[in-house]
Amino acid sequence: MAEFWELIGGAGYTTAVFALGRLSSNIGWSTLFDSDSTKASAVDDSTVSCDSLLSEIRQELNSHSASTRRLNEQLDTHDHDLICNQAKATRTDNSQFQKFLDDRCSELERHPESSGGEVKKLLGNLAGHRQRANELDDVLAKFEDPEQIESAISPLRDCIRDLEDHNKRLQSELEETRKAVAQQSQKLERAKEEARVDALTGLPNRRAFDERIEQTHLEFTRNGSPYAVALLDVDHFKKFNDEHGHAIGDKVLEVVGEVLRRTQRGTDHISRYGGEEFVVLLERLPGQQAKSVVDRQRSRIGKSSLRVNGKDLKITVSAGVAEVKPGESIASVMTRADEALYAAKAAGRNQTCLDDGTTIVDMENLSLNGELVQA
Repeated sequence: MAEFWELIGGAGYTTAVFALGRLSSNIGWSTLFDSDSTKASAVDDSTVSCDSLLSEIRQELNSHSASTRRLNEQLDTHDHDLICNQAKATRTDNSQFQKFLDDRCSELERHPESSGGEVKKLLGNLAGHRQRANELDDVLAKFEDPEQIESAISPLRDCIRDLEDHNKRLQSELEETRKAVAQQSQKLERAKEEARVDALTGLPNRRAFDERIEQTHLEFTRNGSPYAVALLDVDHFKKFNDEHGHAIGDKVLEVVGEVLRRTQRGTDHISRYGGEEFVVLLERLPGQQAKSVVDRQRSRIGKSSLRVNGKDLKITVSAGVAEVKPGESIASVMTRADEALYAAKAAGRNQTCLDDGTTIVDMENLSLNGELVQA
């Protein structure tokens, strides 16, 4: 047995269990060593947290330990009938415990939060505990033969004592693993959040916007809750960079981002869309009301300025708004918002235009005639 454990020392829990109890089966090595993609597909959104799995294992270890302690207490009575009855009950508990440990540890091995070294070490030690439970089963089986009871009592005590000692070490290790997994999860969450934030303005970035509009559009298709999209573009941004340098251009973007942050409604989602362009997702608002909100934001930006070399640089933006229509895709409503933005540029900049689904209107709600030109 010692040679066996040396042989599988670095193996995962599932591999160890198969090797211990199921080597006689016809399972191939390709089954034992599933590809990462197969493991990942087995875990879906309904998977319980890694912390919950660790808590379940801890509780089951305690229950199993209580069962073996009850049997150990009966050994002192020297009443063979009581001992045999308790041995039978403990053997049933032990069988259920082994199946539970197989199932939960297999889940834990596949879990997306269990990639750390602490979990892999724990899985190896749980495999060792599973082997001890298997040895306990072999000893308990002897209590079914009255002639073997006396000779089996001493090995049973040793087996129970070994299980108790290992259980205590596992309880401590489970808590340390739980803490390590929690820290790892927090780091991953922080990394995810950072990946969705624009470093310059501190606003959500395009990735965050894309995720948010997917959710909003899904609500729209389910219950018809309206939303509108507004694209805002800094006027003459190239001039800021060419005449004052990119550092000043960055400051301009910071000013615009800050004004948008201060003036947003609680249900709005504002992101830096890329370059000098910002996007506002206005939930539960029809087009005309959304245009009014965006126009107030545009006006506030127009009242802002940036002082450079003793002079105040005026900052303005042009905005295009579009309300989603029934049956419309996200790509379509974004295209219409973009067309409304270019209409605002063509109309002289520092304006808000709305694409109402039929025509593009300026902020006085008058139709814009002529071809749209990029400006």
